[in-house]
Amino acid sequence: MSTLKAAINAAVEILGFDPKSLKEEIFRVEMTPYMAQYILTNHNKANRKFVKSQQNAIAKSIRDWGFLFDGGVCAFNIDGNLTEYQHRLQEIADGNETRIVWVGTGVKPATFIRTAPPKNRTKWDAVYKYDNSATTDEVTTLEQLLKRRKGSGDQAQSAETLTMTNASSMFTLWKESIRIGMNITKDFFGDNKVKKFDPWQRQFNSWATLMVNTGKAKEAKAFLKLFKKHLTTENKCLLFNELDEFFRSESVAYLAGEKKAAQVHYILCKATDRFLIAPEGDCEFDLDYADSNHDKMLVKSPTYFSFLFNPQGIKNFKVIQY
Repeated sequence: MSTLKAAINAAVEILGFDPKSLKEEIFRVEMTPYMAQYILTNHNKANRKFVKSQQNAIAKSIRDWGFLFDGGVCAFNIDGNLTEYQHRLQEIADGNETRIVWVGTGVKPATFIRTAPPKNRTKWDAVYKYDNSATTDEVTTLEQLLKRRKGSGDQAQSAETLTMTNASSMFTLWKESIRIGMNITKDFFGDNKVKKFDPWQRQFNSWATLMVNTGKAKEAKAFLKLFKKHLTTENKCLLFNELDEFFRSESVAYLAGEKKAAQVHYILCKATDRFLIAPEGDCEFDLDYADSNHDKMLVKSPTYFSFLFNPQGIKNFKVIQY
């Protein structure tokens, strides 16, 4: 008996089917951990790179919801190599349970490069399935505001993080505030004279939403109205002059990603504190770069504190003058 034939016979004996079958078909298999590991060892020669984080995500999904059938197939090409399902198979191999898996055979080797890749699932996709009125900007705002509410350090660990699993329910919870908040910021953006702030629109949206959620929608609107007036007319005020300078300073310019997003949030929170004391903007901004971090803002900014811990607003918070 040839080596190839022996290998085929061994596969059929262990798996109950021939991975090298030329027949295009899909069938149900009771996949044991041993079978899964056998496939990964002997029939996974030309697959994509294994990504551990993907297996971890699958493991969490199984823990939370069970081993669900999502339409995916454990597919083999006519060379007997696995083309799909390696991460799920690894999770089966690492476990101790037999799982029901749908197997497909007869895939042409060139199919992988000739077909359009599947679209990656996003949190907006998860929301849109249940609320087709949701926009990508609204879901992005939701993700931003949850990050800002989460803050950092032990005191903020209870805040939610947006995931594929909770995206729909979290959007339902925040939708009204998000839409009011984004309607407030819409009046601020769209003018060439404030165009330099466009890169931070997400942070402005999340700030405005949190203002709405803490009962300060009118104050948020007044804040942005005065700020825009400062930027687009000759009517200047001390607070927004210094705020504008701070946005252009090294404390923002040389940051990127989440560090920049957090810094912009700190700036807006501190500016709000000052604006609530002096609604005409006739006060200094008074934020030191050394104070732009979670721990300092938690103590020195009533607005920042209220966003993190009290969605209904906060009373009797002692303002620390510095």
